[in-house]
This record gives sequence, structure tokens and C-alpha cells, in this order.
Amino acid sequence: MERSPGSHARLHATRWRATLVAVAVMVAVVAVGWGLRPPPAVAAPSPPRVHARAAVIIDQRSGYVLYARNADLRLPMASTTKIMTGLLVLRQVSDLDAVVTVRADATTVGEDEIWLVPGEQLTVNQLMEALLIQSANDAAIALADYVAGSEKAFVAEMNAEAARLGLTHTHYANCHGLDQAGHYTSALDLARLARVALRDPRFAAYVRVYHATIPWRHHPWPRELYSHNVLLRDYSWVYGVKTGQTDDAGYCLAAAGKLAGSRFIVTLLHEPTPELRESDAVKLFHYAASLYSSRQVATAGQPLAHARVPYHDEGLTLVVAQPLRAVVRSAAVVTTQVEAPTSVKLPVTKGQVLGTVVYRCDGAVVGRRALVAERGFAAAGWTTRAGYVLHQMKSWFVGTCRAIGSGVSKLV
Repeated sequence: MERSPGSHARLHATRWRATLVAVAVMVAVVAVGWGLRPPPAVAAPSPPRVHARAAVIIDQRSGYVLYARNADLRLPMASTTKIMTGLLVLRQVSDLDAVVTVRADATTVGEDEIWLVPGEQLTVNQLMEALLIQSANDAAIALADYVAGSEKAFVAEMNAEAARLGLTHTHYANCHGLDQAGHYTSALDLARLARVALRDPRFAAYVRVYHATIPWRHHPWPRELYSHNVLLRDYSWVYGVKTGQTDDAGYCLAAAGKLAGSRFIVTLLHEPTPELRESDAVKLFHYAASLYSSRQVATAGQPLAHARVPYHDEGLTLVVAQPLRAVVRSAAVVTTQVEAPTSVKLPVTKGQVLGTVVYRCDGAVVGRRALVAERGFAAAGWTTRAGYVLHQMKSWFVGTCRAIGSGVSKLV
């Protein structure tokens, strides 16, 4: 079948268009491969399955909740109780070398202990090591007696502090964590308490230790203290905090770790086994880290403020002095708070620091940068001042005349 000359032309054009489309597709593919175009957005990772009845992850810097499972469920917390015990001792005892004489009530509590005897003397520091490393119940009673006069009085202070911190799902019945009616917390309260406690560098120093020794009266060898937090032993990026285990509480944990440049706190309540407690905690830490990325928060020379300059109409632009990268939650918005003058005094030199910008993510400060003058201005001499005044007078006069002329034309 013969084709007309017109159909030949149309076929030729169609082939050319097909060829151009194919070339365009190839260029696009190559461009993506070379990184000239951003790859498609990747969906946020799904949280892992955990076996605890309740679990929480928070960003230690901001307190932002990254993951929650039954976050407010009230559950017994076993020896994670000792986070509050240790925090209160440090708040009320300034001299950690002060000597504590052990009373009889501290020697009868049982379970995990360092076998204190009545009349034995240890320093507050040594008892704190026993409390937060070995999780010694007798050390908890000895410290409570020393600080408040009795365990009952100390527990009242624990509950008052919980109320002050807004831990509305927490109540203490003792200072060590053994099962007792009315002794409970929530995974979220426990995470928030751990975050508060870690602000004290002394507390943080205790809970990051896996092994230590303290004196043992009437023995030729010292007491060996080993943490039950095997994450400290197995993962170099873990730096606390406290484990716990009782029949009612199951296996509990408040852990702190730094991954991918960010610090997280993971809490688990009522895990069925110590092995699952460890593996679930590691999974949650890695999940939290996957939610963060390094971002260019500020670029050098970025204009962020403007100030008036005496005897100059153009004013002065204030720019960011140095770039800033920060590891932040990938889906979060970084906000800026600019602190800069609305006017400056002469002279001003280029690069002169005149203000500050604070960058925040999820409410926490992620960085600060100086704001500097984009250009310089010399001190204004009498000729500059006079010229500026004349210019202003001229502008006023011209503006006034135009306004009068406009009014007359409307009347006419």
C-alpha cells in the first residue's frame, strides 16, 4: 500500500518525537544516577516489634517522644526506682565523702545487696556506687536513713519530687523497688525521670560504670560491684542508666545511648526475659537513630536581619557568619530566633559581630551562630551629615509639593 507524501512527513515527525522522548528519559536516568536530581522521598521506617508491656523512646536533648507503647500504663518498675533514690541523694548531699553509719533496718531488706552490717561505715560516694552499679537494696535504705532520717520520710520526699517533676503516673512505696502495693511508674515517666537525672554529671558518672570495687569491712578483699545493665558491657555507645527485675515487674530498663550523633533514652517495662530486654532495647535505639539525619541548618552569608544606619538610607544587612550542620529529626522543622539590633552606631566594620541567631529543633537548641555586618560604614563626618539632612529636606519638600498638587487637581 502506497503512502502519500503527507503521511511520510507525519511518520518522520512522529519518529523524531519518539527519539527525543527516549533521549530525554535516558538523560533523566543518568542525571539521577549522577546525583543531579534528588532521589524519591523514602518513607519513614516502621517501629520494631517489642515484647515489653510498655516502652518509650525520647530524644534526650529535647524530650521529644519518638516512640510510645502504652506510655502512660502504670506498672511496677523494680530497681529502676533507684534512679529517683540516687537523684534525691545527690540533690541533698553536697559532700559525697561524708561518712554514713549503717543502721539495722538497712541490713534486713534482702534480695540484691552488698551485705552491710549494723554499725559499718561507708561514704555516701561508696553507697551511691553500690546503689547505682550493683543495685544494692541495703545501700538504698542506708542512704535514705542518712538523708531523711528514715525510709518512710525519704519515700515521702520521692513522691514530692515526682509531683514536682510532673510524673503523674508515678508513686513510690519504698526506695529500692521491691514489689509493694502502690509502687508504680509509667514508661514515659521513667524516661523523663532518667532525662532529668542525667543532667547531673555525678549521676551520669555512676550509671555509666559496669564494674567497680568498694571496701568490705573484715574481709581481705573489696566488694566487687557489677552492673546488671549488660548493654554497658556489650555496646560502647550506651552510657546508662538502670535495670530492674521482680516477679511483678518483670524485666525493666531505662537505658541511654548515643547513635548517629544523637542521644536517646529507651525505657522498657515488664519484659519477659533479660535477653528480650536487651535485644528490644537495641532495636529501639537503632530505630530512633534511623529517624535522624545531618542537615545544613545555616549557610554563611545568609541574610537574617536588617538595621538602620545613621545618615544612610540603605541600612545594613546582618548575615550568618559561619555555616551550621546539625543532626536533627528528619521530619522536624528547624526554627530560628534572631537577636539583633534594629539600628547601629557608626563606625561599623565589615564582619563585625552585631547579633546572634539560635537554631532550635523540637524545642531544643541545636546550634548558634553570630550575625555580622555584610558591609562596613565609616564614621559620619560633617559633610556626610549635612548632605543627609539636605537630602531629607529635599525629599520632604518634593513629597509635600506633590501632595499639594494632587489635592489642587482633585478640587479642580
